Amino acid sequence: MNLVRREKIRELVEQQGVASLAQLQKLCPGVSLMTIHRDLKLLESQGFLIKVRGGARYVAHHAGEPTFAVREVLSQPAKRIIADKALCLLLDSGSVFIDAGTTMMAFARQIPDIRANVITTGPNIALELATRPLLTISLCGGVLNKNNLTLSGGCAMDYLRGINIDAAFIASAGYDSSTGFTCGMESEARIKKQIIEKARTRVMMLDSSKFGRILPYTFATPADFDYIVTDADPKELPPDLTSADTKVI
Repeated sequence: MNLVRREKIRELVEQQGVASLAQLQKLCPGVSLMTIHRDLKLLESQGFLIKVRGGARYVAHHAGEPTFAVREVLSQPAKRIIADKALCLLLDSGSVFIDAGTTMMAFARQIPDIRANVITTGPNIALELATRPLLTISLCGGVLNKNNLTLSGGCAMDYLRGINIDAAFIASAGYDSSTGFTCGMESEARIKKQIIEKARTRVMMLDSSKFGRILPYTFATPADFDYIVTDADPKELPPDLTSADTKVI
């Protein structure tokens, strides 16, 4: 119940940019002002917002992301929807790249035991897929970002240059029409760009909570993908997502 309430608070602050305590109390009837203050303090410590006098404001341009453990409990229904939709694009043979991140972990948990070669920059994703006997798994080397459990850097770039990729499933920390798809580290942006260039089929997996969120490094635009898989209602999609020559699922 606490997680659901905090997610509602986070979403309202993100959508509006600023939310007053009165609005948050209306959003959470029966919850005391003290409890809302505690929720805001926790969300602030996780990097989602900043407490201000009389309410909170959204951190729209923060350089980093909350930790993997924090993000994994957020928007879980949306991530499951996206994972289920993306399964229809999964090849039962060939070479598949699976990006790191919480949406990709939800996807990895749904992947059946098929004869395919999977390459990933997510150590936890490799461990999840190791339970499937038929899958061949390649884990990129590199420097580990402990916050989002992603490997990147020169070693990863060198390894990926020698890999042929039939289909790539990529995640983004944010999307805005003015900046495209963004992430919080330059080294991770370079990895994503290289994968997009090499893959024959490119799939972006993006939950609707990422709309309007901007991080420092742009790595792609909607036109760079063959498919965009999202939980959003088609009527609520940013216009530029549907105007690109890309299929939205």
